[in-house]
Amino acid sequence: MTNEKPQIGTILYDYHDSSVPPQYHRSYSLLVTSDSIAIKVDSYGTILTDTAVLITKEQFSEIVDTYTSLAFKQVTKRESDGCVGGTGASVKVWDINDSVLIDGNIYFCGGEEYGTLQGDVKLLAQKIKSFIPDFDTMLKRE
Repeated sequence: MTNEKPQIGTILYDYHDSSVPPQYHRSYSLLVTSDSIAIKVDSYGTILTDTAVLITKEQFSEIVDTYTSLAFKQVTKRESDGCVGGTGASVKVWDINDSVLIDGNIYFCGGEEYGTLQGDVKLLAQKIKSFIPDFDTMLKRE
């Protein structure tokens, strides 16, 4: 018997900005499917960008390969011990049958990582954003 890895169907990356004034606050979600990346940017609930870009099967494979190489794993929640003002990210991944494979978060504060996820979420985000033309303009920073 072989132990086959599940085929990835969808990857959701959410970035949660720190608590700063609305003109500077930018949180966003990137929902990756086999043919597109849906981008939603908000500032405290006010939607600034809600769009999608098409991607190729090869680009989707590159994102999946990056996700797989980072070997994310869920861990027992690590508390922040009162650290405030950090940023956070969450990753949720489904297989092609819409079964959740991983669902966790990381909170970055005071040079430490807290939360329920272990892995380089920043590298995953970088790979996804590399296929979004003009991502920085979608943040609509003044």
